[in-house]
Amino acid sequence: MSYRALLAMCLIAAPAAAQTPAPGLELVPARARVVAGQEFRFELRAAGGGAVTGAQWLIGPFDVASVSQAGIVRGLRHGTATLVVRSGGKTVTAEIVVEPKGPATVSVTAEPAEVVPGGVTVVTALPYTADRDPLTGHAVTFRSTAPRIATVDAAGVVVGRVAGQTTIVAEAGGARGEVTIRVVPNRVARLEVTGPGSARTGDVVRFTARPADAGGRAVERAPVRWSIDRDGATVYPDGGFVAERPGTYVVTGVVGTVAASAPITVAQRTHDRTFEIAGSATYGHLQAAEHWAVNDVLYVTTIADRLYTYDISNPANPRLTDSLMVDARLINDVSTTPDGRIGLITRQQASSRKNGIVFLDLADPLHPKVLSEYTATVSGGVHSAYIDNHYVYLNDADTQSMRVISFADPRNPREVGRWQVETSVMRTTASGQVEGRSLHDLQVKDGLAYLAYWKDGLVILDVGNGIKGGSPENPKFVSQYTYNHADFYPPGMIAGTHSVFRYGKYLVVGDEVFPGFFDLNSRERIKTLGRLHILDVTNVERPVKVAEYSVPNAGSHNMWVEDDVMYVGNFEAGVRAVDLSGELRGDLYAQGREIGSIWTGASGGYRANLPMAWGAQPHKGHVYATDINSGVWVGRLTPKRLVP
Repeated sequence: MSYRALLAMCLIAAPAAAQTPAPGLELVPARARVVAGQEFRFELRAAGGGAVTGAQWLIGPFDVASVSQAGIVRGLRHGTATLVVRSGGKTVTAEIVVEPKGPATVSVTAEPAEVVPGGVTVVTALPYTADRDPLTGHAVTFRSTAPRIATVDAAGVVVGRVAGQTTIVAEAGGARGEVTIRVVPNRVARLEVTGPGSARTGDVVRFTARPADAGGRAVERAPVRWSIDRDGATVYPDGGFVAERPGTYVVTGVVGTVAASAPITVAQRTHDRTFEIAGSATYGHLQAAEHWAVNDVLYVTTIADRLYTYDISNPANPRLTDSLMVDARLINDVSTTPDGRIGLITRQQASSRKNGIVFLDLADPLHPKVLSEYTATVSGGVHSAYIDNHYVYLNDADTQSMRVISFADPRNPREVGRWQVETSVMRTTASGQVEGRSLHDLQVKDGLAYLAYWKDGLVILDVGNGIKGGSPENPKFVSQYTYNHADFYPPGMIAGTHSVFRYGKYLVVGDEVFPGFFDLNSRERIKTLGRLHILDVTNVERPVKVAEYSVPNAGSHNMWVEDDVMYVGNFEAGVRAVDLSGELRGDLYAQGREIGSIWTGASGGYRANLPMAWGAQPHKGHVYATDINSGVWVGRLTPKRLVP
């Protein structure tokens, strides 16, 4: 959960945007448009045109726009927001449309970038703002610098005419990008296409084209364009094929006017394992948050002031053994060193306003004690933290920067490094908080830090890998992957890049999506959405999205991958286990890669029988999960039982 979202839900006890305007109050104007990074002043009037004093100004989603108590709205990112003003028990609202900045650059690609006369390829162009926000809905015009060589239409479809080379220019606003297209002579007279013949849904298989000239000699590097005869499957420019639905498909390769096809029969993917409940420790007096399993102990944080300790030597029966209380309204993250001797929890909303992190002495693992605290540079609060060697990488809630804390001496931790995204839409408020930048979860693996930077997407840093000469004390930028969250979710929702997890050549990047106004303390259901984007980071300097996973009409939160299985806390969809074996492409949910799920609702929960699964962690053959509404759950993968 984001720190700013928590602040919003503490302020707003009901979806105020749904209320009708109150008699006697008026916002002028009732609807406004503002460009990201710019400001607009609203005026609140009483009946008869008089001024109103003592009003409370609120806005949601908080990541689309911000508002001061003087009625000045600042556009942050593209989207639609609702301004809510309360005064004297009355509420009035206005709609704000935040338009993105104009294009600054245009990224242009073509697959393949070679065609033969009469052959076709497609150019894709995506404009970006100066802040690297993708403008997926922005109009782009195309032109060929040598239409005699190849032409291009308004959709970016390129047709080769004669051998030669041309440049396809894509223009959006005042920005432009280009890609070189080569038209090569077509020596292909015959084409043979071969494939595997059969596969399961979700299997990525390869089709191969063998082009030959009129004399039967092989033609090297012929630009083959692939297609498929019907919906339900996808064939990629490299001949990769994956199906979502079972059936027989015909895959065709084309070079100019020469074509050949091959069939493939796809069976429905099945699993020989299932995901089932092995135990639980449910409760409803407090809301659970994050958890960490190490050795035979499970630590569970709360959306409150305490950390719970469970004995999990018997996974089927987690036994509560102790609780540790600190000054906080939210203890979000918890983790330990690999040996389980030192623990760490994060704090937010302390009464002392000194939040930061707390190191734990786990000499007696079932009865943790406070070892030390670090608040000096992160007193505004810490949402997430990750331990790597004797360093803690965390997010500072005020500046939304990554801080690196050394605990080489755990009784005297100190900050040694810092890094943050810089964009032109950001603003530092009088209280020292930064608007327009939000850092959430992070992970460090093999000297690379993966940062979920909300509207700024994924950021990868070198913190000791060597690729850019970085270190924990001096993080260096490696790459960034941004996408337009508005392409995936309805307007008016809080939506951003929230979680990251590296596994093999893939990086799972998760979105968190909530209503623009909600109250986590309410006993009513909170509607969420979300999806996981699967990136191929074989080249960490150029992450490429290859697949995604989302449960229809449900949210997503934290995930963990082990032994080719991804475990996801899917909020109201419970905990899911997903097969990540082999190569990944396309829609994993539609392909049937989900192994099974655990419904985490409980009659005695904080919200009775309403799951709100936070995350899941595999540990010693079991999977431990927390649910905001119901507490602790234990699952396991087991062989499917044969039905007699």
